[in-house]
Amino acid sequence: MKTHLYKIFVLLFTGVLILSCEENERPIFDVENGRAIAGFNGGREDTRVTFNPAENTESSITIGVSTLSTSDRSVQISVDEESTLDPSFYSISTLNPSIPAGSFTVDIVITTIPGVDLPAAADAVILNLDSVEGAEFLENSITTLNVGLDVQCPSVDISALAGNYDVVSSTFAAFFGETDFTREVVLGPGDNQITIVDGTYINEGADDLILTIDPSDGSVIGVNEDGIDSQVSFGPNFYRLLPGGRVLTCVGIIEVTLDFSGSIAGNPHVFNLVRQ
Repeated sequence: MKTHLYKIFVLLFTGVLILSCEENERPIFDVENGRAIAGFNGGREDTRVTFNPAENTESSITIGVSTLSTSDRSVQISVDEESTLDPSFYSISTLNPSIPAGSFTVDIVITTIPGVDLPAAADAVILNLDSVEGAEFLENSITTLNVGLDVQCPSVDISALAGNYDVVSSTFAAFFGETDFTREVVLGPGDNQITIVDGTYINEGADDLILTIDPSDGSVIGVNEDGIDSQVSFGPNFYRLLPGGRVLTCVGIIEVTLDFSGSIAGNPHVFNLVRQ
């Protein structure tokens, strides 16, 4: 799967022609003899590419210049030290591409690499456009690009979620003295629903946790709010769903954030599972 990003040539931003004026203040836009202005295409300083947990995914980033040349022009790109995305999640085809003679642009390819772990929502790789041979950067040129990842399965297959899972995140497990970190997940009881048998905290006598899933995107849109989440000495608490839950059916990942609803309401807790 290859998604071409920023293929529309948008190197000339609002005001660039004014900044490119000669001394007579007349704008000059000559693709052969004018000022060579370079930058990442698109006119934005950030973009997002798809991270498919099940397979490699390729996305193209374009570097362009506003004039043509009769010879290849070397490009220098670097990964900024402020990048937060772990290199295990991606590879870059080259940091030293060349814009071919007679062309305005060249693409580099970012390949996302699947695995058991997932990138955090805020993680990004920051690319710096250090130089383009024979070209200059203007104030409006995009020379730093923040590339984030959107984690998406190619499709949602709720039936694939049935099976045995490890509990990989359970915020209040230690508080409740929880020691059982495996769960069985079964389909139903209704359409687009799955049941996490024994729910969140077995030691607390929790009920089964039923998740209702949006089949279009895998987001968790409902839970059984009459189900007991925990039985504490000062009263039972019930399942309440907080935004952000999802399932990734292509790799068997279930992520849900709940709120204790009852005597200890207002304590968000995560409950994430990965299929064994």
